[in-house]
Amino acid sequence: MIVPMTEFSMLIFHGDYDAFLPELRKIGVFHIAETNKEDDADQTQRRQMITEINDAIVFLDTHEPESNAPSIDEGQTIPEILEQVKQVKEKLEETVSEELKKTLEQYATTYLPSLQKRKTELEDAYELNRVIKNTQDAAEGKIKILEGFVPRPQKKMFSEFLDSKGIVHIKNRARFSDNPPILLHNNWFSRLFEPIGSLFSLPAYKDLDLTVFFAPFFAMFFGFGMNDAGYGLILLIGATVMKLLGKPKIKKSYLTLVQLLGVITFFFGLLTGNIFGVSIAEFPGLSFSKELFLRDKQIFTLAIAIGFVQILFGMVLQGLNKMIKFGFKYGLPQVGWIMIILHLINMFYFKILPMYSHIDIYIGLALIIFFADPEAGFFKGIGTGIWELFGITGLMGDVLSYIRLFALGVSSAILALVINSIALQIEKVSYIGPVLFLIVLLFGHTLNLFVASLGAFVHTMRLTFVEFYKNAGFTGGGNPYKPFTIVSN
Repeated sequence: MIVPMTEFSMLIFHGDYDAFLPELRKIGVFHIAETNKEDDADQTQRRQMITEINDAIVFLDTHEPESNAPSIDEGQTIPEILEQVKQVKEKLEETVSEELKKTLEQYATTYLPSLQKRKTELEDAYELNRVIKNTQDAAEGKIKILEGFVPRPQKKMFSEFLDSKGIVHIKNRARFSDNPPILLHNNWFSRLFEPIGSLFSLPAYKDLDLTVFFAPFFAMFFGFGMNDAGYGLILLIGATVMKLLGKPKIKKSYLTLVQLLGVITFFFGLLTGNIFGVSIAEFPGLSFSKELFLRDKQIFTLAIAIGFVQILFGMVLQGLNKMIKFGFKYGLPQVGWIMIILHLINMFYFKILPMYSHIDIYIGLALIIFFADPEAGFFKGIGTGIWELFGITGLMGDVLSYIRLFALGVSSAILALVINSIALQIEKVSYIGPVLFLIVLLFGHTLNLFVASLGAFVHTMRLTFVEFYKNAGFTGGGNPYKPFTIVSN
């Protein structure tokens, strides 16, 4: 969920201003409201240097510092270090030698601490100057005005801190128009998917945080697209081994996410009866299980059904969010769409309710036409509502997009089957057949696992960020919560 924010406006006597800023930074919860986003020449230079240093750190960090690597001249300036790293990086793009590897180990051993220290110093200076240039003067410079936001759970603590410093302040509940920063707070499961959501955009303050709502669908769609129990086991085992080895350059949360996706893929592969491109029913003694697994037609139908469920779920979320944040009438068009969709599904598929009355269709149409734009005048509002009805074509396109889940699963299974067939043919080669058989299986399934994982991840993101986000009314464009605090390595 999005953590509510409290807006603070502080009035600081100019003589206390310089001493107050380090205390404000130490408390570490105040997000500066940027009224002046233009960087001056010094700030621009700092930002560029931070970027260059960070690029060098990321590059050197891929090469483990060696404790026995010989030291090199440490009396280098930061620009000289950056130039040396740049030259080695360019050479590495042309050729790879043992000599270059040794040089990179030396650079990583000697220069990483200096680069990280300088990056921290520049970030500290950048943040301090950002606060200063967003501080307003009043009363002929005698009063400094500083505005910003604090998460509501820290409101009392921060207010008491200001009182202890004798700082006059005003606090108000942050409004949508204030463009407050976005801080997310989710349970452990949803937090695993926050990096995925951030690839698209943070929610706006008036949005719902959709992370908790798309997370179960995302995991399920990934398993749907992989469609192989064997590949699920590989993902699970691989991520588990890397966690046990304690790989420092990979966040544990990322590996936990891979473990979770591996488990979902494994169980979905069991539903369809696929393991490394082989049908489980073909194993000795398991032929009876053939009828237990989902067939292609059933998988196709399931993909469409899931599409309807997620889209309807998104509309429900959008309607409830609008009703809660703006007023009941603002969510009525979504109610209308839901009524129409449920009627059509029942009419063409379930046929549970009698069809002699279509009053729900008429009510749904009325809700869309008359409440599409509650703030508009009567005739403009009706015109907007009629235009909204053309969205039915886009809705059908959204549902059909979920067929890609079926296509991904089938293509992955077919490629795995082809790999197995090629390997079986090569096995017949005299003498080296068994060796080639293993090589083809290992190489082929490794490649297919990579392609299938990439496809499942990318297309699942597409379904999440296009179909689901759109029908959930996601606006996006939120600014991350970045408190003025002490920067650490």
